[in-house]
Amino acid sequence: MSLNPANRPVIAVVGAGPGIGEAVARRFVVEGYSVALLARTEDKLQTMKQGIEADYGKGTANYYITDLRIEESVLASFQKIKTEMGPVDVLVYNAGARRVNGKMILDTTSEEFENFTKINLFGAFWSTKCVLPDMLAKQKGTILFTGATGALRGVPGLASFSPGKFGLRSLCQIITREYQPQGIHAAFIIVDAPVDGKLIGGVRRRQWAREGAQEKLDDIDAYLLQPEDLAETYWFLHTQKRSAWTHEIDVRPQKEGMFSKL
Repeated sequence: MSLNPANRPVIAVVGAGPGIGEAVARRFVVEGYSVALLARTEDKLQTMKQGIEADYGKGTANYYITDLRIEESVLASFQKIKTEMGPVDVLVYNAGARRVNGKMILDTTSEEFENFTKINLFGAFWSTKCVLPDMLAKQKGTILFTGATGALRGVPGLASFSPGKFGLRSLCQIITREYQPQGIHAAFIIVDAPVDGKLIGGVRRRQWAREGAQEKLDDIDAYLLQPEDLAETYWFLHTQKRSAWTHEIDVRPQKEGMFSKL
């Protein structure tokens, strides 16, 4: 039985979670898409699916438990998406494994380095290979990668994070050079600031509360990137006219430093 009976165009959000992933999913669903949510934690996926369907109707969201460190898990999820929802029109790779408290290279285990790199880079490679054939058959498709400051410069303490994001940026450029003439629009979004969510945003909020920085807490969207606002950038990239495609963009709040350019 089809899980997309209205035959809506399909967006796959890989690394879906509260924050950027859910905000992007909702932004596209508003425009008539049905979203496939891919991540490893089922309870979070269920919560997102239920919330989206409660707001936009049954059949607007489905989820697929996926371990991005394992190629077979990625391939199996995308095969199910194609069977149950239809070919993917838009791929958003939003997965990102990083640590809040940095570790120097000598303190970073090989296991962490391997697992983080698989999530930050290998999963994107596998996901892209899953969706490209159908996009090429249509001569149309959008692939959007969530990047970070660490994709442009090595950040001390993030030895297990930055290399994967460096590679993801390169992968995006290669997709552009190989498949743009066939109608594939690939773009890399450099998130050059902390995002207002439970992880990094929560750390910043608690820090400012301890420091008595009430002016920052009262003007939060000038200091922390809001997922809903960032989702507008993803939609903007997807809807660009083909005579003026953007392939890399950096975003940050008004009062946040320009870390990626230092």
